Amino acid sequence: MIEKAVFIQQLERAAQGAALLPVTRGMLTCLLSELKKGDPPWWKHTLKSWEKREFVHWAEAWGVFISAVHYEALSDAENPLVPYFPSCGGTAEADPATGLLQFLKDPPQSFFENLKKAERRVYLPARNLLWPPLAQLFFQTVGFSYYMVEVNAGAGLNMTMDLLREVKGFNSELLEARIGLDSQPLDIHDINHRRWLTASFLPEQMAAIDEFDEDAEKFINLLSQDTELVQIFPCQAQNAPEFLAKNIPAEGDMGLLIFNAATTGRMKDAEYAEYQKQMFEMMRPWNDRVLWVEIESVRGEMFSTTFELRAWRMEQGKPLGRVLARFDFAARKTDYNRQTALEFLLPPGVPVPSEPKPKR
Repeated sequence: MIEKAVFIQQLERAAQGAALLPVTRGMLTCLLSELKKGDPPWWKHTLKSWEKREFVHWAEAWGVFISAVHYEALSDAENPLVPYFPSCGGTAEADPATGLLQFLKDPPQSFFENLKKAERRVYLPARNLLWPPLAQLFFQTVGFSYYMVEVNAGAGLNMTMDLLREVKGFNSELLEARIGLDSQPLDIHDINHRRWLTASFLPEQMAAIDEFDEDAEKFINLLSQDTELVQIFPCQAQNAPEFLAKNIPAEGDMGLLIFNAATTGRMKDAEYAEYQKQMFEMMRPWNDRVLWVEIESVRGEMFSTTFELRAWRMEQGKPLGRVLARFDFAARKTDYNRQTALEFLLPPGVPVPSEPKPKR
């Protein structure tokens, strides 16, 4: 459960960051106004839905709430928010507060079910395109075939970015299997699951929604050609190391790539420390053939808008980690040290290539 005062703080921070998103900002401002006036019925029902949920990252609670609202608008043409949501064919010209308050007077039970259980799985190609070049450097340079495992994989689109986008020089044939783990695996063919994936975007993020729709259709086409292209298994994130140790043995010359985004950032410090310990134990038998890639929020920053690209590998039986890049989305700033990244990822004895000259 989340305290009201904490939720209000998070809504205020979110509203500040939504200056260019009028629909989302309008909804956040409306929720803030309602909560500051008292405890409306919808808030009491929300707390009941959240009584067994724990939110660590500052954007989790309000993100799930807005996604649950968005899902209902996508599911019902008569929903009072439809005229305000571009994703539903509406326009973003008017304040959505009236529609939101009307909806919150009597939300369907599915709304509270999503508040209770659902997890956002936001599809971001720019983020997901980070794993192919890392795998290319670490595995392809020496010709290792490898398994790929994504924790919190959703429907599995992230694991096929090398097929959905052109990645120069990437050899997809070295990928022996694409394995997803998720507490609630999603099926891209299921209209309700796909609708939830759409609802994980904000209602006016039409460019991102259109991109998702286009890639989702490509993904469906890929699956029609190879039904075993991705395999997704029910598994809580914190149980991923145990699942991997039991089901993917470190045998022969195979490698292992583990990938997670917006996952460990939802763990408390102590929980993450234990998760790391178990993950390193699982990685140890793989020796120099395992790479763990994380794209997560910076720990310790209350309202962080910065993501770190962290990579872990084993060196003489001990874990070695590096932050390869930082992305501050609020400031639109990227901090990347090419030399450090290449030295960390390239196998021993492989020289770091010179940096390509910029095109004129």
